[in-house]
Amino acid sequence: MMLRTVIAGLKARPKRLLLSAVAIALGVAFVSGSLILADAVHAGVRAAVAYQLRGVDIDITAKHGALDDAVLNKVRRLPGVAAAEGRIEVEAPLLVDGHARSEGATALPADEQLRPFDLADGRWPGKADDLATATEAGYSPGQQVTLFDQSGQQHRFTVVGTFSRPTDAGIGSSKLVLTPEAARQLVPGDGYYEIAVRAAPGVSDTELGDRIAQAVPGTDVATGEQAAAKLLGTAASDSARLTKFFTAFAVLAMVVAALVIVNSFTILVTQRARELALLRCVGAGKAQVFTGVLIEAVVVGAVASLAGLFGGLGVAALLQTGNPAGVHVPLSVRTAVESVAIGVLVTALAAALPARAATRVAPVEALRTPLEGKTARAGKLRTVGAVIALLVGVGAGALALGSADLDAATALVVAAMVALLVAALAAGPLLVGPVVRAFAAVFAPMLGQPAKLAALNADRNPKRTAATAAALTIGLAVVSLVTTMTAGIEAGQSRGVDQQLTADFTITSAVSNRPLPDNLAATLATVPGVEATARRVSFSGDLGSYGGYGLSAVQGDALGKVLRPVVLSGKLDRLGAGEIAVSKQLATETGLKVGDTVPAKVPLHVVAVYDSVNAPGADLGLALVDLAQQPAITPEGAASYDESVLVKLASTADVNRVRPQIERALSGDPLAQLNSIADIKAQLSEPLQGTLDLLWALTALAVLIAFAGIANTLSLSVLERTRESALLRALGLTRGGLGATVMTESVFVALLGAVCGLGVGIVSAWLLTRVASTDAEPVLFTLPWDRLGVLIGAAVLAAPLAALIPARRATKESLSAAMTEQ
Repeated sequence: MMLRTVIAGLKARPKRLLLSAVAIALGVAFVSGSLILADAVHAGVRAAVAYQLRGVDIDITAKHGALDDAVLNKVRRLPGVAAAEGRIEVEAPLLVDGHARSEGATALPADEQLRPFDLADGRWPGKADDLATATEAGYSPGQQVTLFDQSGQQHRFTVVGTFSRPTDAGIGSSKLVLTPEAARQLVPGDGYYEIAVRAAPGVSDTELGDRIAQAVPGTDVATGEQAAAKLLGTAASDSARLTKFFTAFAVLAMVVAALVIVNSFTILVTQRARELALLRCVGAGKAQVFTGVLIEAVVVGAVASLAGLFGGLGVAALLQTGNPAGVHVPLSVRTAVESVAIGVLVTALAAALPARAATRVAPVEALRTPLEGKTARAGKLRTVGAVIALLVGVGAGALALGSADLDAATALVVAAMVALLVAALAAGPLLVGPVVRAFAAVFAPMLGQPAKLAALNADRNPKRTAATAAALTIGLAVVSLVTTMTAGIEAGQSRGVDQQLTADFTITSAVSNRPLPDNLAATLATVPGVEATARRVSFSGDLGSYGGYGLSAVQGDALGKVLRPVVLSGKLDRLGAGEIAVSKQLATETGLKVGDTVPAKVPLHVVAVYDSVNAPGADLGLALVDLAQQPAITPEGAASYDESVLVKLASTADVNRVRPQIERALSGDPLAQLNSIADIKAQLSEPLQGTLDLLWALTALAVLIAFAGIANTLSLSVLERTRESALLRALGLTRGGLGATVMTESVFVALLGAVCGLGVGIVSAWLLTRVASTDAEPVLFTLPWDRLGVLIGAAVLAAPLAALIPARRATKESLSAAMTEQ
């Protein structure tokens, strides 16, 4: 009997449940999209690893250094080896628009079964000037390509083919394929980073692996499965972090959807008070009423979740837009079951409170005339809860500001944000009245009576209005926090570069570990307008009992002139003989402090502990010594090279005029890359902007769900106020005025959510900037007014759109029918 009643109710109220279903579908779409995307990432990693080790039965790597031809030839002669290929990866900068762009190339294996890629077009390289490129590189057979070797000489190649692979998936696959001879021409040497072995038929991997391990000691020998598992474990950590990232936003979307569902079913239960009371009169018990409302919610949740599941395919595809490997949307049974189950479970839990409220409807309500717009204001319990949450948030924030441990402070800031968000949501009904009256005062000169009526409608049921705005509050709190933090990091990086890098330009090499010309600094010093130049040498230094480390050396008098690292202790205005400055990281690792002596071949006295910004060409590494001191602590045969040259201009020099002259001076070394301070700042901020764009795209869905909630609430409120709206029409309010009232109410609700969300997000961002900022890498509290303005503007513009259908319904109702509706 109760099931038939539920089915009849669903048929009778499809429109009232529609927007609740939309909110559920959107939330489930985000959940399923996140799960599908996670599956796509994992599948991409597995496919990339499978291709990288395709046909490989045994994988050989060196424990130290690289493998050579002697090892390769020995392996090839072993019984049971069908083929063995030494794999070569070299740096091969491309000439693009007159400048060198970093790129990598791999040598083509002679054995076809050991090639980790498939031919897509043309043919494989056969001559020394042949080249094959990955399909995503954008080249086609017949094009000419110029590559640089380690010395900076140019080599012309003809693209003879293109190849494909499932995806790079972060394992570092090269986009260029050359013959082994061409690869050795670019980077001389006979080393291999690994040797791939294919076993002869009938030879087991384990047997062959043991045989190779005995024949070539000093190497790591693994079967293909073992090598794949190791590579998969390395690559999977990044994909796991990405999965957690998307899962967090999926949770956000479902929380927002749950708030919309709670609000929607609360309104539905209130409007069906007479119906539920009548059920009680004809014999339905409280448990039956509860079950009936819950079943209704579960049915809506199930149907909406199925729609959201397939909507998640679109979300996953959208988030892969621009992926060179294409769009991959695997839909597994696990993802389908989990997505629908989460949607139904969240819907059921969200509807449980309204369902419980339905059991409290007394049978006598069936005899009463329904009240329109029943007032529901905040009680004492809610007020006390809001105060407690506020105190917890303030306390957690104070503890975070006083903590010296960054991880602990960050956790406290997160706790403070959650507490402040809870306080804002709990205090929402208390804020509705004052806030909407303030909005009405602002909008009244433009809209007149509709603004006043909208404020009265919003304040009639503060709990409902606050609950409607709550979903938007959560979404905008997250996006405003991220936006403000990004602006603070950008501003901090800019200040850090300006304070610590007093040079105007840095010159680095497009090939890692390739030294710049020894005379480059002297050559640049002769350019008109250049005041000073300084070499920065990277080398492997021996610090005696402390061990070997990668160190940096500059001219002692360059400090303060072109470099000014942040000094945490000691003094670092210059470096002389027998002196060393250690980084904060090295001081932490070794316990070194100012006044200590490092027992190197030449004893070094620690004069300072510093921290520095990680800027291209100006990263000072773990320790810093005078350039004249560097040879004394460099072990024989250890790496040492000029990594960068820093250039400072005279105060009267015009940067725009001097730069072309510096570029002409660098024309003899095409691998030298020139970066101005502005270039460095752009390179540092580029990944931040990419992350911010992704976060905005993800949060947009949660905000969309919030606006679906606003539309849903207004639609149900219009139904609830049918007689009242008709009375206003009878008293002279026009259709346009009534529609404007509904739309203005939507704007007020959206602004309430936006103000609360921005307030929580900005306060949390301020706390986070205070605890995350360091002297070397400051994070400034900077309000990005343009981006925050976009958020407010989007809320104001989207709110009337969300109210368009409810407003249209309110104005289309017949006066006579509306006045007689029960």
